[in-house]
Amino acid sequence: MRSKKMAVKIMTAGIAAVMAMGMPMCVSASDEVLNVGTMPLTMGVPVLYAQEQGYFEEAGLNVNIELFATGAPINEAIAANELDVAVSGFASVYSLANANCTWLADVSTTGGMALFARSDSAIAQAGETDGMIGSAETLKGIQILEPLGTAVQYMTETYAAKFGLTPSDLNQVNMEYAPAYQAFTTGEGDAVAANPPYSYTLAEEGYTKLCTFEDATGVNMCDGAFARNAVVEERAEDIQLFVNCLVKAMDDLQDVELRTEYTKKVYEENAITCSDADLAHEIEDRMYIGTEAMSDPDYVLGEAWVAITDFLVNAEKIMEDNAPNVAASINPTFVSEAIGAEVKGQ
Repeated sequence: MRSKKMAVKIMTAGIAAVMAMGMPMCVSASDEVLNVGTMPLTMGVPVLYAQEQGYFEEAGLNVNIELFATGAPINEAIAANELDVAVSGFASVYSLANANCTWLADVSTTGGMALFARSDSAIAQAGETDGMIGSAETLKGIQILEPLGTAVQYMTETYAAKFGLTPSDLNQVNMEYAPAYQAFTTGEGDAVAANPPYSYTLAEEGYTKLCTFEDATGVNMCDGAFARNAVVEERAEDIQLFVNCLVKAMDDLQDVELRTEYTKKVYEENAITCSDADLAHEIEDRMYIGTEAMSDPDYVLGEAWVAITDFLVNAEKIMEDNAPNVAASINPTFVSEAIGAEVKGQ
């Protein structure tokens, strides 16, 4: 197993299983394995559901799904040609900026992320400005626990910028979501940037929410699917079939009861603690971008990436020369074909 990867590997039975059962098979453009990386979180649930329901097999795809803890190691695996397709979050923008990947589909909105401090802290007592709690004096030099290279880092730094602070004014400590939550609730750090379900748990436990992702950044981001350009060019039919299956799964998961039941299963299998109340809150916050959403005339694929890229250029995390690659990478062709209607891109 590669380092930084969760010890989970799921292989579709593919052609061999279908032939063994004597079932009819739809042959795809290629019998090659399509290696797909994702996380056992909201954005990854439709991929796992499509695999379990046999949608990939029915389409003739031989799909190998590998699960990761965060998006950074997914990017590393994409860059090393170890993955063909990824369904990931904020970290995807770095792969897009490198001009070697294509954004294929939005999968889920990213509501529920928030920054928390202890309610008796000076930060929490500093008052509210534009819907966000804090002040330059109370924030400067604080230690924030969060997974770096993710959407919550973007949230943290745009939040700090509202008070005239830069990333160098903060002490951002790299910790994955679960360890960050555990460390913060046992007394470490001054603040913690959290993703569902940890953000919901922190709110329930009485910690003060300093800001949400949407309040801090002013954008509504979607996690989604992207692929290496070489794979898109050489295996376009397989990529189309993958997107078709992904959209079908997202359409199925519009059923709240089905989504609740299946998400619980995924979380339990991957040791993610999430109460029924937290899961209900997550489902309310994080919508799947299925056929109905994509058919809205106001819908634009990858709409938030341009604003996010501008921020990352200003923060010197993406080179200015690479910024145009992000918008250029967004290709609505595959989702347009999947839903049978034209989808707008950048």
